Amino acid sequence: MTLIGIETFKTFRRWRTYLGFLAVLGAVILLEVIVKLNLAHFSQAYARGLSNEFVVSGNIINAWAIAAFTLNSLYIHVPFLITLVAGDMVSAEAASGTLRLLLIRPPSRSRIIVAKYSAMMIYTGLLIIFLAALCIGLGLLLFGTGDLIRFQVMPPQMVILPQSIAVPRTLLAFLFAILAMSVVGSLAFLFSTMVDNSIGPIIGAMAIVIVFTIVGTLPFESLEAIRPYLFTTYMDIWQLPLDNPVNWLEVLKYALALIGHDALFFGAAFFIFVRKDIKS
Repeated sequence: MTLIGIETFKTFRRWRTYLGFLAVLGAVILLEVIVKLNLAHFSQAYARGLSNEFVVSGNIINAWAIAAFTLNSLYIHVPFLITLVAGDMVSAEAASGTLRLLLIRPPSRSRIIVAKYSAMMIYTGLLIIFLAALCIGLGLLLFGTGDLIRFQVMPPQMVILPQSIAVPRTLLAFLFAILAMSVVGSLAFLFSTMVDNSIGPIIGAMAIVIVFTIVGTLPFESLEAIRPYLFTTYMDIWQLPLDNPVNWLEVLKYALALIGHDALFFGAAFFIFVRKDIKS
């Protein structure tokens, strides 16, 4: 069994690892059932902005619309679920005293930290894939399929994506959601290498996400120079594939910014861990 496999196995042995999956399961089921029970109300509200310009017919509340709505609804909650595990990757073993025992064995510190980081990324990917499968699968069961109609923020306009385009674009949106959530995981992982308890990395990472999000949305010109350096500025990358037409240069810019933050946080975590004095 490889070192990455061992670390992944250890990650999924912890009970808190499954809290994220249970929370996503409960939230998605609750959200989609509520929409289904109030489908007429949601359909009228969804179509109200279109009725003056278009004749609206067909299934406008479908699996693809629900998937986009669910992603948007859970975008504040999913980072917390990621930090629950990422903030525990190194600090939990340091607190229990097993980290020092682990470092006595042949694998080098560099290999251990890479394996732990890889396990964290695997968890992040699996959680978002589970979210995607649940959103789309339950959405198809309850609402069926159809074209995706959504309101684009920048520039403000209505977007209609035919089903043949909506399907791959929605899947691409979830793929980019994995990239966005990986930055939150990398930040919590970095904090996990600094301390010997799990509470600090979880609270610290979420505090930064919240503060950066607030700073990024405040309508002050003095903050414009800061926003390009905040990773939260690029975390809505998942929305870009749902635009029409897609600004692929903007997608590339957002993706490179997120990958750069991933590399920065992991590089700092790597440097700290290989030089850290493990006392217990």
